[in-house]
Amino acid sequence: MSTLIPYRYRNQLTRPETTSFMDDFFRPFFGLDNFTSTFSVDVKDEGDKYVLEADLPGVKREDVNVDVNDGVLTISAEWNTEKKENRQHGYVINERRSGRASRSFTLENVKEDEISAEYKDGVLRLTMPKINETEKSPRRIEIQ
Repeated sequence: MSTLIPYRYRNQLTRPETTSFMDDFFRPFFGLDNFTSTFSVDVKDEGDKYVLEADLPGVKREDVNVDVNDGVLTISAEWNTEKKENRQHGYVINERRSGRASRSFTLENVKEDEISAEYKDGVLRLTMPKINETEKSPRRIEIQ
């Protein structure tokens, strides 16, 4: 039996029992050290369509791309929250978040040319209509 356990000390060379107070002092605030390099996605089957929702908090609409190529849907995003104009001299910690991530999904039984996307409040929502079973009927090929 295998179990997935989050490992929060993956970027450190020492074990958690041996860390000092100063190590904790310089660790990022608000749990940012646990931020992963990907984003969460939910996919629902709503009968005649699939609905995909991707959480992209803090990402601007113009920094999100959705592509479909040869039956593969790819969602990619870039973010950079560095604000140089707000920096103050003498700060001890000044954290920024920047990076990029992408997720790809194989599309089966989806009308690729009818996929629609909406981005609101940090959530990308894709609606992907399914191909009707009657549209997928087999075709007989004549042998010559």
